[in-house]
Amino acid sequence: MSRSQQNDEDVNSALFDARNEYYIGNFMGSINFVLPEQGTAGAELLSYMYLSYLAIDSGRIIASDIKENTTTPLLALRLVHEAFEQPSRTEELLEKLTDKVASDEDETNIWHIATAIVYCYDGQFENALKILHGSNNLESMALSVQCLLRLQRVDLAKQLVAKMQEISDDATLTQLAQAWVALAQGTEQMQDAFHIYQEFCEKFKPTPALLNGQAVVHLGLERYEEAEAVLRESLTKKHNDYDTLINMMVLSHLTGKSTETITRYWEQLRQFYPKSDFVIDLDKKSAEFDRLCLEYEPSSEQLLTV
Repeated sequence: MSRSQQNDEDVNSALFDARNEYYIGNFMGSINFVLPEQGTAGAELLSYMYLSYLAIDSGRIIASDIKENTTTPLLALRLVHEAFEQPSRTEELLEKLTDKVASDEDETNIWHIATAIVYCYDGQFENALKILHGSNNLESMALSVQCLLRLQRVDLAKQLVAKMQEISDDATLTQLAQAWVALAQGTEQMQDAFHIYQEFCEKFKPTPALLNGQAVVHLGLERYEEAEAVLRESLTKKHNDYDTLINMMVLSHLTGKSTETITRYWEQLRQFYPKSDFVIDLDKKSAEFDRLCLEYEPSSEQLLTV
């Protein structure tokens, strides 16, 4: 075997491993597969390292590594980071991204995925679907499934998963997309999702993403002790994991835990994820509840007449 053939095999192996670790939520694992190849790696392999940095809130590394004048598709990930850091520039950055998608061939699919991620971050799921529409790339299809589920179109998500199965039934993303749809369908299908998450935990390693998938199944089937066990395991993997803290709040409500316990998880969410959809939405609901309480609070005159 020539040295160039050996190098190609090493790169392909690193790409497979980095991609797979990213899919199951082992972001540091993905980064560690890419780092040894960083000096010679192509854009596709490097993209999983930078996507993983985004996932663990280390986007500043992207700003440092990927310069504004780069001619590689990795520029798209720098723009994603800028959108996350400067929401006021989202419209401007989306214009740059969509112009690039429209004007150039995207052999690595990085520009399409990056553009769809920013649309999703801005809550524009329909526009994300337009960017991804018609692609036979499993990443684009999986992201489309997530968008459809956010839009409550489980029917269309099921159809898209069926197409993914035709392309590669055993692919990690196809299996995960099946689990997402099964969870969205409710209790009758939830056990199917559990088996997928359990298999991946055994095949690879438990990650907060996989453990939270299991926890949602347990919660849906009212298996609260099992849900608490996997959520506590998830907290040992990442003490401030966003999904885990939310699911611990839900579990605490369902099992009648003290207000102090629920408040503790809520304060952690507000501390670590102050701009998240969940925190913003719950704060709005809380403010609206307080407003309604004041509006319908009986006046002193009414109390006296009673």
